[in-house]
Amino acid sequence: MRGRPNLYIDYQKESSIFSNNTQKSWFGLLVILSVAFCFLASDYWILLLTTSFLIAIAGWGLNIVSGLAGQINLAHGVFIGVGTYASAVIGGISTSSVVGFDLDMIFWLPLAGVAAAIVGLLIAPITVKLKGLNLALVTLALVFIGSHLFSNFKSVTGGAGLGRKVATLKLFGVNLEKGIEIGTFYLQKNQILYLFCLLTCVLAGLGFKNLVRSRAGRAYSAIRDGDIAAEALGINLFRYKASAFALSSFYGGISGALFFTVSGGVEPGTFSLLYSITFVAIVVIGGAGTVLGPLFGALFYTLFPALIQLLLHTFEIGEQSLPLNLGQLERLLFGLFIILFLIFEPRGLWGIWFRLRNYFKAWPFSY
Repeated sequence: MRGRPNLYIDYQKESSIFSNNTQKSWFGLLVILSVAFCFLASDYWILLLTTSFLIAIAGWGLNIVSGLAGQINLAHGVFIGVGTYASAVIGGISTSSVVGFDLDMIFWLPLAGVAAAIVGLLIAPITVKLKGLNLALVTLALVFIGSHLFSNFKSVTGGAGLGRKVATLKLFGVNLEKGIEIGTFYLQKNQILYLFCLLTCVLAGLGFKNLVRSRAGRAYSAIRDGDIAAEALGINLFRYKASAFALSSFYGGISGALFFTVSGGVEPGTFSLLYSITFVAIVVIGGAGTVLGPLFGALFYTLFPALIQLLLHTFEIGEQSLPLNLGQLERLLFGLFIILFLIFEPRGLWGIWFRLRNYFKAWPFSY
């Protein structure tokens, strides 16, 4: 009936990427506003949003293996590191100390994801037979193995304390480092990276949404809810757990390749246990197992420090008057938010948004 709210009448419609015209309209509006933001905001905010997009991509990767498939992964930072150094070797410049082939972005970006996915597949035979605490310990061991390799494989990583330059920004032979001119518009490097990372983030998010509603996504959810029951239903645990690690690693590799291209350099000590745990926290705060959760968590993680600085500046509170420095205060508050979300809102920021959305959809009725 016309004028009635959107109701789902079949499974296919409910599981579609955009189940109604309202969602399509909001998605299109947000994309347009995000593109416009690039031309209106300062470099500081452009860099923050660019970082948010890339963290969201890595968060979706971790969400595949932990949120959908229910497998604990404390080594996500290692896969991000593999993608980073793969892109640096394929697209970076060779020097006397490191290897580089200086290839185009059209090569090094997908191959960075593929390299990380291959590593994920190599460790899959070990991880698929474990779960719970045992799986957590194995992935924890991978962090230390990865840190050792990153620090000592100097021809690729540059070695501990030194690091190396990441892949060069060349797309179809055009050097993007100095910006490009399109008609009457001139796009600077940070604007180009912003728009490219926005496009990659949108594609990654749509890919994750499509995965959730696919046969593989339903198999992941079944394994998460009960792997023995899933196997009894005919789901191949090895194949689907291995594919979850591979897809998760692919997302991480893509994110790492772009993330450190934005920063301009990478040091092996970056990919520590704390780095991997940070992504776990981002997914938990955003909402594990949800489509929008990693995006919410990424925005919270990157914009929260800026919000603290804005509040201190607004109320004219000097950093010298605080019992902790700004970095310590940010980590303390971020940890506090993790605890609060786990206790009071396990579904994270997505859970809050979900309740608010349903409230306004049903308003003025309380039910």
